[in-house]
Amino acid sequence: MENTHGDTLPSGEQVLRDGIAHLRAAWAAHPQDRALSGLIAEFAAQDEDFARLWSQREVGVNGRGRKVLRHPAAGAITVDFEVLLPLQDPELRLLVYRAADEKSRASLDRLYAR
Repeated sequence: MENTHGDTLPSGEQVLRDGIAHLRAAWAAHPQDRALSGLIAEFAAQDEDFARLWSQREVGVNGRGRKVLRHPAAGAITVDFEVLLPLQDPELRLLVYRAADEKSRASLDRLYAR
């Protein structure tokens, strides 16, 4: 992945690592899910980077942070996010995104006005 936004975007390796850590957390919560296990086996067989990172056994769910999203019309939009877990149904996740800076807020306002 080409990083054309300076240091604001994570590397492709980091995005993949984070995604696999989230997938491992989901798999750990549902180890008997044959469809999920089959999907993981398929990914591992078809992609050596996935297989390498899966074998490292990293588990993680990032509850808050900052992301840079790329929109085809608005360009880079930086958002802060939080993942909320309802106490009555811990299987659900509520993701809340909000603009991290004024430039991003203005871009989101323009998109909303369309």
